[in-house]
Amino acid sequence: MNKKTLKDFALLVGIVAVAAIGARFLAGGETLSDYAKKNPKATESASAAVTEAAKVPTEASSQAAELTSAKEISDVSKEASSQVMKSADEKESSASSSKPSEADSSAENASTDVTPSPERVTYMDGFYYEPISNEVFKRISGVSYPVDCQVPLDDLRYVVLQYVDFNGEPQTGEMIVNKAIAQDVVEIFYELYQNNYQIESIKLVDEFGGDDTASMLANNTSSFNYRVVEGTTRLSNHALGRAIDLNPFYNPYITYTKDGSTNISPVGSEAYADRTISFPYKIDENDLAYKLFKAHGFTWGGNWNSCKDYQHFEKK
Repeated sequence: MNKKTLKDFALLVGIVAVAAIGARFLAGGETLSDYAKKNPKATESASAAVTEAAKVPTEASSQAAELTSAKEISDVSKEASSQVMKSADEKESSASSSKPSEADSSAENASTDVTPSPERVTYMDGFYYEPISNEVFKRISGVSYPVDCQVPLDDLRYVVLQYVDFNGEPQTGEMIVNKAIAQDVVEIFYELYQNNYQIESIKLVDEFGGDDTASMLANNTSSFNYRVVEGTTRLSNHALGRAIDLNPFYNPYITYTKDGSTNISPVGSEAYADRTISFPYKIDENDLAYKLFKAHGFTWGGNWNSCKDYQHFEKK
């Protein structure tokens, strides 16, 4: 190495040394390590800032995950609510379709004819009569209308009417009467209905197997039944459809024997044979039904001498 090179190298080392001393002097004589030891809070703040900066993506990811989870829960909740509401709607719809309406319930014993007879006579809404249809004849054939019945079907009329039952509820009733009194019947029962006159039941006697006693025990109001007068061989006016028994259990049929004893029908209605006492559903000359039937030309069995038939009205 020549002298010039050696001299240049020495000069370079000297410059470096002077620069290092100058830098230390300008920094207050501290290294970075010394500064960190003397200023821990500043270091911690820097570290915290770095940590927070690092946490931002993590928290953002966490929040995104929470939002996603919340959305999934909401979707599930909405779906569950939708299913519950759908199930409730289906149940209500099913109940509505299976539950009979008041009109269906009240008309359960009436004719199932869909098309009205062209010969139907309507007095008021819910009060009409018409010839005996095939459907009605099937119900009465061999029961109230036996094979040996001498009354032509054309002489009879099927009657539908409204009445108020013992619970004060409106009901639809049916009976078969002679065509000669059909108009009287709808007019009388319409007035009874308008005045809330209570009748327990109005069904065809065929609902009781054509058994008049069973019909009376059920306190059923009825008319046509091809039968004889109880205790005789004589045809009853019921056989012609010209008589009506009204609330029969509370208005019994009473006959007298030669020894002075009485027979009261139906059995169990003995308490209502004494007409001097007051009780519900009693027919007497002050009763609305009595007045209406009399006004239409009917006679009342309660006025008979040989027997008393307090339930019975007839028109020959």
